[in-house]
Amino acid sequence: MLNKDKRSLILSLILGDGCLHYHKTNYKNKTVLYGGLTIDHGVQQSDYITWKAQIVSKLFDREVKLRTGHNGKSIQFSVCSKKLRAWRRFCYPSGKKDIAKILPFIRHPEFAVAIWLMDDGYVEPSFSKLKNGDKKNYGARFRIFTNSQTLLSVEYTVDWFKKQLGVEPKIKHHTDSRTKVTYPILKFTQEDSLKIWEKIREVVLAHKSMQYKFRYIEDIYKIKVLQRVPSKS
Repeated sequence: MLNKDKRSLILSLILGDGCLHYHKTNYKNKTVLYGGLTIDHGVQQSDYITWKAQIVSKLFDREVKLRTGHNGKSIQFSVCSKKLRAWRRFCYPSGKKDIAKILPFIRHPEFAVAIWLMDDGYVEPSFSKLKNGDKKNYGARFRIFTNSQTLLSVEYTVDWFKKQLGVEPKIKHHTDSRTKVTYPILKFTQEDSLKIWEKIREVVLAHKSMQYKFRYIEDIYKIKVLQRVPSKS
């Protein structure tokens, strides 16, 4: 695998919950500064983080071991490397992650978006109420929380989606009910969501812990896409 491809996969893990940081250690009575990559997920997503650990193990050609975190409420892993030091400095120019710095180096957009949606995305369903009182899902759209990203970085992200995947999310502002902080989020139409889903669904649905989260878009995909595919006789 080319180094550019390895870098792309590593940075894809940074888009969502992955965190690049500095790590100091002592070597021969000298302090050496490394870069570190840490990923943490809830225990209910143990299959998902195990998969990520396997990817990182191959990329760094070493065994990445999982450990418990947050008083047993999460599972996490870390890997350190001098190579990551430069990427920490580049991707966090003001001490905060800047998506616009990461996206230009992504060579596997479908993989990156799958990770991003599993980490920071969600599916917004649309329900109609039937006469018997039951609810029926008639639509589903992707949303991605961008959290502390600047509006400029989010605008760059919209352009990246247009060029890489042929979809154009809208930028909306969301106010956190707990912190009262307002920040931009990406909202996709159902048509664009289905375009993305068709490209990433096999990767996502391979993780049992993600099947429930993406059940609404999968239901709509089966109705609007799979049922329209003519069967082979």
